[in-house]
Amino acid sequence: MHTLKVQLGLTLSALLFVSMFLFGFVILMLWQRNGIQQETQISDKLLHMAAASILTDDETTASQPFTKEISNYFHKNDITCLQWQNDTISPIQSHGSCPTDLPLTAILKQASADGKTKTLYSGMTWNGFFMTKQYLLMAIPFQINQKNQGAIALIRSLEQVSSSIRKAQKIFFAYLAINVLIFTTIGFTRLVHLVIKPIQRLSSLADSRTDLSDTSFFSGEGLGEFTQLSLSLNRLLTRIDGDKQELRSTVESLKIANDELQRNRDEMLRTEKLASIGRLSAGLAHEIGNPLGIIQGYLDLLTDSSLSDEDRKTFCTRAVQELNRINNLIRNLLDLSRSPIASSIETVDVHTLLQNLIDTIRVKKTTIPIDYFTKFSATNTEVTVNSDGLRQVFLNCILNSIDAIEETAGKANATITLTTENKVSENNEHVIIIAIKDTGTGIKPEHKDAIFDPFFTTKEVGKGTGLGLAVAHNLIKNSGGQITVSSQTGQGATISITLPLNSQPNPSPQQG
Repeated sequence: MHTLKVQLGLTLSALLFVSMFLFGFVILMLWQRNGIQQETQISDKLLHMAAASILTDDETTASQPFTKEISNYFHKNDITCLQWQNDTISPIQSHGSCPTDLPLTAILKQASADGKTKTLYSGMTWNGFFMTKQYLLMAIPFQINQKNQGAIALIRSLEQVSSSIRKAQKIFFAYLAINVLIFTTIGFTRLVHLVIKPIQRLSSLADSRTDLSDTSFFSGEGLGEFTQLSLSLNRLLTRIDGDKQELRSTVESLKIANDELQRNRDEMLRTEKLASIGRLSAGLAHEIGNPLGIIQGYLDLLTDSSLSDEDRKTFCTRAVQELNRINNLIRNLLDLSRSPIASSIETVDVHTLLQNLIDTIRVKKTTIPIDYFTKFSATNTEVTVNSDGLRQVFLNCILNSIDAIEETAGKANATITLTTENKVSENNEHVIIIAIKDTGTGIKPEHKDAIFDPFFTTKEVGKGTGLGLAVAHNLIKNSGGQITVSSQTGQGATISITLPLNSQPNPSPQQG
């Protein structure tokens, strides 16, 4: 079957051939017309020459008034015959062989009678391209004297015109063939680049998106480009429909899976909340239950009438201490859940707060001597936060460091180091970072994820509630900062607290 290339080539060639053929036909027709007009003008001159020869002859009625040279000249110009008549009643004389089937005598008499030139074309001949006139018949009047008017006529062959047209036809057909070949090649090349290749690329692109192994053996090869493109697009649309159905099925499956995950997530959140409530309840029951048991014991002892006043006073004091312990626990729980809006917010200088806190803690007696070091590198230290809460955060962190160091009794180089520095966070916010580093026992890896949970503590019963770091974490988070812990067992721990600064830092002065 013909491909689009063949069809375009044949169509382009046919159009060029027809257009140039018609153009050549018009040119040759104009050429023929111009040639016949020239032959007519030449014939008119030849007739005037013949008339002049007749008028100058002494014997005007002679049958051979033309010399041999003039006769040869007439023959070279394709004059078949001449006829003339001195007046309307004189006999008609002839020179040459005049065909009887041509109306030469009739136009001769008309010209003699009317005194006007008569022209007539007769006969048809095939010149190889179209039909053309074969003979030219012309008659002109001439005046012999004042009374008599004659006429002369000729029959002239138009073979020279036909011969020139036939010669031009050979050149024309050669020109036609060369031009059709050249312009067809140029036009076909451009059409291939503008039409065929884009269609082939589109077809290849459609096939590349289609798994041809899944199609029938009828792939479209050898067919026209539009047919092949149609097959490729049909395969692509079929593939798209299949993918759409598969995608719809996948979306439905994902929706079901997402609903299942959401239910599982809600269940996990519910379970985690219940677990958190359980841990909180267990810790609260443990922390409150022990003091209540002690108080109940002291109250039972106070019912003994044999106790002295000193013992009663001692038991009451101890019961009040346990009540204060319960009160502190409840206050810590309130601090853990207190909204930051309800707290007193003010501008705090971190260096001043830390220095005052260290000066206060230095006088605290510990089981082993502890050295305190500070390295305050931050130049911008003002933050907006609850000052009492931030002081309690720093205090809890330092007290935890002291407790961790005391657990390593006898270890040399017992130190707590406090450092500050300014940095720019990942969200381009200027912050201050406070690090509290100790040389204590460190934190075990299994405890790192739970140190900020309420009631989590590794201390003995009665020495810690497990709420200090939980309260610190809550306050720092509500202040727009973060608190992290890094540690290695037996090598101490570092608590890092990041807080946003009040304003952008001032640019440092340029050096002169």
